[in-house]
Amino acid sequence: MQRYAVMFRVKPGTEDKVKDLLANYSRPGWVAPDGTRLMSTSVFMKDGLVVRMIEIEGNLPGLMRHLSQEPSIQRVEAELDKYLVEEDRRDASTPEGAREFFLRAMMETVTTRVATDAEPVS
Repeated sequence: MQRYAVMFRVKPGTEDKVKDLLANYSRPGWVAPDGTRLMSTSVFMKDGLVVRMIEIEGNLPGLMRHLSQEPSIQRVEAELDKYLVEEDRRDASTPEGAREFFLRAMMETVTTRVATDAEPVS
């Protein structure tokens, strides 16, 4: 499983609207045409900084293409764009625009630690 995170900032005073938007949109299709599976998503927010984390099995470009064409994602991204600070705005209506945003907003993975069955529980 691979994990990715993107971050972006929202305008001051819009945090509650953004929380509601990101917590209540319709789920996208979990499997892309190339077989990539979206395993989970999480959204975190503090002081106008939003971090979206996804876990996938497969390849990220295939998932990005798939999500950029999903109607529920197109709707939430169009609405979300109204609340972003100017330098974080993007065109998520095309696969190219979504790709450009992901590349610019993607956070660097520093480490991932996963418990194994062999580790004792304290």
